[in-house]
Amino acid sequence: MDFAVPRHRAPEGTTYLPEPGTATFALSDLSPGTSGRITGLRDDGVGGVLIKRLRNLGFVPGRIATPLRRAPLGDPVVYRVSDYELCLRHHEARIVRVETIT
Repeated sequence: MDFAVPRHRAPEGTTYLPEPGTATFALSDLSPGTSGRITGLRDDGVGGVLIKRLRNLGFVPGRIATPLRRAPLGDPVVYRVSDYELCLRHHEARIVRVETIT
């Protein structure tokens, strides 16, 4: 069996983050403690149900989202958005598009 190494367990010195503000990528790709500005939401493939739910939870363009901590096996992740913390699974966080901020 071939197992892929999760992104949050990269060897030391390896980084997956581009320079601040140069590209947008999924919220699930942010390392804990790195903040990103939400730029939009990607199509969820189920008629927008999950997008509507994420918007109701505060994932709207312009807000700052920061991953705080991961579960022992990497999923779910606790995120801080505005003044509160919430937990998202990896497939939910992939929908949120962000750009890194300094």
